[in-house]
Amino acid sequence: MTTHLITLVIKQPSDAQARQLMYQGLLDLISRYGGEVASKALEDESTLCELLEQMLPDDEVEQARKQVLELHAKGRRPGRLQPAASLKV
Repeated sequence: MTTHLITLVIKQPSDAQARQLMYQGLLDLISRYGGEVASKALEDESTLCELLEQMLPDDEVEQARKQVLELHAKGRRPGRLQPAASLKV
């Protein structure tokens, strides 16, 4: 099973107004082409995941990957994740 997801880590500009404009521009672009923000984090979650993959046994990493696919297939995310709209930029 595949998902149509992409994860990006974007280094934001230091100017608060520029960050807000960039964020709004991304949301507008995503919406224009029929996409939606499924989740969002204000940290570098990709690097965190890479480090966890290196630290955990392969079978646990594979089990977590399967659980992620199952959650997306059901249209759900783990309960601890906040909806994207509730996070501030």
